[in-house]
Amino acid sequence: MEEDKKQNHNERMQRKKEVVDAAIDRAQEERGIVLLITGNGKGKTTSAFGTLYRALGHGQRAGVVQFIKGTQATGEVIFLQQHPASAAVRYHAMATGFTWNTQNWDADKRAADEAWAQATGMLADPALSLVVLDELTYMLKYNYLDTAAVLDAIRARPPMQTVIVTGRAAKPELVELADTVSEIADRKHAFKAGVKAQAGIDF
Repeated sequence: MEEDKKQNHNERMQRKKEVVDAAIDRAQEERGIVLLITGNGKGKTTSAFGTLYRALGHGQRAGVVQFIKGTQATGEVIFLQQHPASAAVRYHAMATGFTWNTQNWDADKRAADEAWAQATGMLADPALSLVVLDELTYMLKYNYLDTAAVLDAIRARPPMQTVIVTGRAAKPELVELADTVSEIADRKHAFKAGVKAQAGIDF
């Protein structure tokens, strides 16, 4: 690279460092946050479990409730259950599968209520630094759970507890409550091109 280009690069990096350092100086509040991972793209649950494993790596305790999923073993849950760190995780799966498979609102409603009872216990537990509510957005979309009650429980959690909510079609009230919202877009997906879902990649 030419010397003048190197110099310009160094100057840009210095300006960038100043911006980053200023942002770090401004962010001094310490509290748990609500992180919403939504959108139609692949990777919402994967992202949540990545954060879960990050928390476990720091010796933190966590809770996980999986709504919708649970009838098929997924790699992240299998690994968690086989790992000694699972002792630090409270885990519950609604285990009814996808609602378009069961086609039974009453049965799904009962399972949702049971799963939410587990979730409210986790949201009230100050020993849990992180609570993952996987696919919770579907419970609100299909009216299995009352949106206002869910938001109230999240707001009332211990101050240092972080909550991750995943799922498509997040309600505006949930988006408003969240401190961080990541939307995963569906630009391309191998499944739509006829590629079969694969263990270790898709589940």
